Amino acid sequence: MGRKSRLTDAEKLEVVLMLLRKQEPAAALARRYGVSEQSLYRWRDAFLEGGKTALTQDRQARNGEAQRTVELEKQLAERDCVIGELTIANRVLKKASHGLR
Repeated sequence: MGRKSRLTDAEKLEVVLMLLRKQEPAAALARRYGVSEQSLYRWRDAFLEGGKTALTQDRQARNGEAQRTVELEKQLAERDCVIGELTIANRVLKKASHGLR
C-alpha cells in the first residue's frame, strides 16, 4: 500500500489543473510535488469523475423538476374540472331553489 500524500486538497487541485492544462509533463509535476505519476492520474480521474457526476446530478434535478411541474399541472387541471362541475351544480341548485319558492 502506498503512503499518504502530504499535499493538501487545494494543492492537489492545483496540480490536477496544471496537468489538465498541460502546463508541464506529468513526470515533471510528479517530481516537483513528490508524488507518483500514477497518483497524479488517479487524482485527475477522480476530478473528472466528480465533474461528470455534478453535471449528471444537475440534469437529473432538472428532469425531476420538469416531471414535478407536469404532475402539478395535471393536478391543477383536474381541480379546475372539479371546480367547474361544482359551479354548474351550484347554479342548477340555485335555479331549482328559486323555482320552489
